[in-house]
Amino acid sequence: MFNQENIENKLRISLKRCFYRVVRTSQQQDRMGSFSKMLPYSCYELGHTWNHSCSTVSFEIGIIGFIESLKIYGVVYLLTGLVNARKISLKFGRKLLKDYLTSVCFLTVNAFGYIGSFCVVRHILHHFNFLSASFLPGFIGSLMAIFVERPERRVMLSIYVTNVASECLWNSAVGHGYARPIPRGEVLVFAAAMAVLGYSFRAQAPISQLINSILQLFLGQEESGLMITQRQEKVHHTISSPEPLVWHQKLLAALTGRHHTCPHRAGCLLHFLWTGVQGFGQGFLLQLSFRLVTSLGRVLRAPKKLVPLLTSKNNIEAGLFVAWFTSFFKGTCCAGRWWHGQDQAGHGAVAGALAGLSMYFYSAPSLALYTMWKVVESLYAKGCKYGYLPRIPGSVELLYAISTGYLFHVSTTELHHMKPSYWRFLARLTWNRLYEYNRHLLAPFGMDSGRFTPNFWPDYDPNRISEAVKRLRPAL
Repeated sequence: MFNQENIENKLRISLKRCFYRVVRTSQQQDRMGSFSKMLPYSCYELGHTWNHSCSTVSFEIGIIGFIESLKIYGVVYLLTGLVNARKISLKFGRKLLKDYLTSVCFLTVNAFGYIGSFCVVRHILHHFNFLSASFLPGFIGSLMAIFVERPERRVMLSIYVTNVASECLWNSAVGHGYARPIPRGEVLVFAAAMAVLGYSFRAQAPISQLINSILQLFLGQEESGLMITQRQEKVHHTISSPEPLVWHQKLLAALTGRHHTCPHRAGCLLHFLWTGVQGFGQGFLLQLSFRLVTSLGRVLRAPKKLVPLLTSKNNIEAGLFVAWFTSFFKGTCCAGRWWHGQDQAGHGAVAGALAGLSMYFYSAPSLALYTMWKVVESLYAKGCKYGYLPRIPGSVELLYAISTGYLFHVSTTELHHMKPSYWRFLARLTWNRLYEYNRHLLAPFGMDSGRFTPNFWPDYDPNRISEAVKRLRPAL
């Protein structure tokens, strides 16, 4: 009887699983079928609902984008000028002004190109489909814009938008059931990326000079590949070397002294602890400074708000993040020297992976994804340089256009899956005009697009919309 009950329970569980699989498959098939639907709405009814004139709206968004671009890049290039204050000259000032105006034009073309392409594509197709509702206009406008920007900034922009787009894509995949959420998955991503960068940092030829310079700010130069080479040459020219030790002797020596190839003066254990203390102070002060700068206006109006900023939990988390990162990276390098008796670039891979676990204390998915994409970009560049991978012409510009087009697509179809900070950027760039996109009309695609604006319905001109749209107006 017991065995029979077990068999019945297992059969019941198996049937449930089969049923859920069939339901999930049918839902996915229905969703895929809905993507092929065509919406007979005008661009006024769906997109620029605040004004029926396509030319007026395009000109308006272009002016708004230009004004906001002046503000956004004004701060960026002002900081650039302050950082390079020693280089200030008439020639440098002209170049900075030219670069500033170029970036302003880039962002303006991106905003103007999106809304302009939105209307042009609608007039050509006479309908909207799943791609032309937002992705295709975003792709066209972004492709035009990226060619306006300076070539040296295109890679950085592509990596940034790809980073944001990949985060949105993962949120969408989880939301639709195509993937399962991984608790603290950013820790694994960051640790894997840091394993590569840790090896690169201790190698003679790093894969990315930018990230190598950033790592030197926190880890110092003594663990870099150049310093390792210099120390190995000094050890190689010494007459005698220490006697080899067994493992328990190495452990005791590491706890009480320092290895003869270590760059620090104090014992390895003391150096590990002191590095953690310094790292905590650096992380704490960096986070506090950032919060003070972003909250300066509120603090000046209400000085009492300074106390919560000083005692914020985020400051402590940032301190623990940097403390773990720096101490475990340097501590692992010390352990590697004790274990192998010499410096090796391979120690950096283990040190980077262990240091990457620091994100457990300070969750930053955007930083983890950016680091991952920067590693991918650097490895691809190295592969092209040495002839292992083909160099694809226009790949940077195409990547930017696809990623930004997808972000415009998410901002209209599934805004609940978008990174909030990027949505605030898009809303600012259009003075909240993108909010007035009638997402309720996208219901046939089965994306729950109206979730973000459940109580919003545009104030249409009744004489310029169809009866079908009038009948769709919900009772708000």
